[in-house]
Amino acid sequence: MSNISRRSFVGASAAVAAAVAAGLAGCNNPSGGGDDTQSSGGVVEITIPSYKTGENVGAVFFEPQVERFNEKYADKYHITLESVPQDGFNDRLKQLAQQKQLPVLVQGGDIDWQTNIAFPQGLAYDISGWLNEHPEVKDLVLDDALAYCTNDDGTIYSMPLPTVRPTGYYWNTALWDPWVDLSTLSMDELLAEIGDQKIAFSTAENGWVCGLFLTALVAAEEGGADWLRGGVEEKIVDFNQSAFISAVTTLQQLLQNNAASNSVGATYADAENAFLSSQAAIISNGPWMSSSLADTNSENWSNGFDGANVHAALWPGQMGIANTSSLGEWWISAAASDAEKQLAEDFLAFVYSPEEIEAFLLAEGGDAPKLTYTDSFKEEQAKTQTLADLSADTTAETEFVPCILDMIPASVANSDFGRELPQLANGTYTPEQFAQALTEAAKEASLT
Repeated sequence: MSNISRRSFVGASAAVAAAVAAGLAGCNNPSGGGDDTQSSGGVVEITIPSYKTGENVGAVFFEPQVERFNEKYADKYHITLESVPQDGFNDRLKQLAQQKQLPVLVQGGDIDWQTNIAFPQGLAYDISGWLNEHPEVKDLVLDDALAYCTNDDGTIYSMPLPTVRPTGYYWNTALWDPWVDLSTLSMDELLAEIGDQKIAFSTAENGWVCGLFLTALVAAEEGGADWLRGGVEEKIVDFNQSAFISAVTTLQQLLQNNAASNSVGATYADAENAFLSSQAAIISNGPWMSSSLADTNSENWSNGFDGANVHAALWPGQMGIANTSSLGEWWISAAASDAEKQLAEDFLAFVYSPEEIEAFLLAEGGDAPKLTYTDSFKEEQAKTQTLADLSADTTAETEFVPCILDMIPASVANSDFGRELPQLANGTYTPEQFAQALTEAAKEASLT
């Protein structure tokens, strides 16, 4: 039984879901995809709300990818992107759902909302039949992801991912150039080797960079990795655990002794800027950061920083932060018309074609374990030092653990975690008090 069926479909029968879907289809306008769907000269046109636009780091790859799709199907389809700020994106989707105006292609959304409301209430189109008819797509998706997205009755609402992008850490060899083989070190040995080097952190927004580092620290504790994985099936609401408190104790020490000067109150962009301006020697981040280290983005560098000096690695114990048992990035509205569903399916087939997967990996890093890479891809990947580093570290022995921010209630991850971090950094909270504050927030979230 998958996570979706266990946690989300309790009390929701297939008949009820079908009835809701039918009702929504009847309430929408004739095109089935809301007011943003048009047809011009036989070309099906839709609008997708997305945060991967403008200055968002995800726009670097996603916007050109949509243009490639539009060019390929110029006589048949056209997709327009509606720019939505990332911190308001989930609320935007919920608002559209309430207005019965979900876009034809839905770019994820709040995980709890998807699994507990959107999917059980019939808002999503079942893509299992399409996947079975397209083995060239299905055969590339991760086994864990496919199992997670498949319900007891065989339905699949979220498109499983074909890629994994394990997060590790980056270091600037111009500031810190250890002579030891970092892959052989334990977490304690790595921290000792780091010494008093500055680390870029973020506490604002959802405290993303702190969340990554904390995940690695928790996973290094006895029982910590299993505790994190337990959040896949049921969100973590009790943080009064020895592995968590021990890891928070270390994080507090790092925030007080090693954090870059702008860390408290820093957004992700601020933390990245601290690294790119040589104010920090180390940052935890995913393979997508490789694009910020390319010469083409050197206008964002300062204080002598040079992306060529940066290396990357997974965490001690060949551990990468990634959740392979997860929902994918895309799902299709059940209220879409047949023509719109065809567009959406063709878009998914395009995005998960070998060519686009390879392009994605070159742009944002990661691996597609079930894809046989072309020689040209392997040559190009080797040209980017950090992508080559992370790829070399990702082997059959690599252990994946999910980011803690994905394993706790969404409201706690998006708000409470970042809000409480400054109290930990300035010593107002002990690690135990920090754990209790998150526990209270999580339990309150579970009641709403």
